[in-house]
Amino acid sequence: MTLVALKNQVLMISLYTTVFNLHNFNFCLQEVFENWFYYVDEVVISTLLNQTEEVKAAINKTTFSDRVKITSTDIDPDKDLYWDGALKDAGLKSCSYNCVMQVDLDERISGSKYTFQELFAEINRHDFACSIMLPTIDLYEDVHSFVNMGYKWYIHTRDGTNRGAVNFSLKKDGTFDPEKSDTCELIDDKGQLIPCIGRVPFSEYDPKIIHLGYLDLEDKNNLNRNFWGKIWHKRKTGTDSADFKAEEIKSGDPRKQPHNLPIPLWPTL
Repeated sequence: MTLVALKNQVLMISLYTTVFNLHNFNFCLQEVFENWFYYVDEVVISTLLNQTEEVKAAINKTTFSDRVKITSTDIDPDKDLYWDGALKDAGLKSCSYNCVMQVDLDERISGSKYTFQELFAEINRHDFACSIMLPTIDLYEDVHSFVNMGYKWYIHTRDGTNRGAVNFSLKKDGTFDPEKSDTCELIDDKGQLIPCIGRVPFSEYDPKIIHLGYLDLEDKNNLNRNFWGKIWHKRKTGTDSADFKAEEIKSGDPRKQPHNLPIPLWPTL
């Protein structure tokens, strides 16, 4: 149990994520959960209604099935441009606890568990919806190297928050500007970004997210060709082009550099 003592309260933590098209992804859910449950008490999986049974079967093969909640949404990614954010929002709304974090299947949590607990205690002290940004690094080709570091709204309160397209990205024709949104921003009921009350520095022991998406470039390119490339092409052009070709990610990125973090990069149960 992940417990945070705060004014005689006990805070528990929910993590929510999306799972769909498992055949397109090379993930071992057992390994994912072994890392996530080191930090959190509950994992909420949001999936498409027509894939619920497939997702349940995959989760039941793990030793964590009794700690995972599944929620399903009847939405068609081929017809609804906002499906990604809608799935994440359904997961958020199904979380049992007010202290939540959103993490994708190709991301691992790293850093001091005690500091994570302090961060959740901090957001819970406020009487308004708020978030804390965590640093995230993109591993590249091997676990010792990365190509990029950024920040995202990973930690936040459940109450008063939604996942969706930020209001300044919306167009009058009902679409959105993909240069301003991926439909998954952390927003309030008016579509405004949720206040961020802090940003965690990138360091060896501070909380952070490790993104595995570029570890295997062949897998990454296959995923872009078969799924995400088409999604982003449609978002940007509004069309399903038969001759669409996804951009290939090649080895030898000049930004590649050692991150100098201790190995293993993340803890497990």
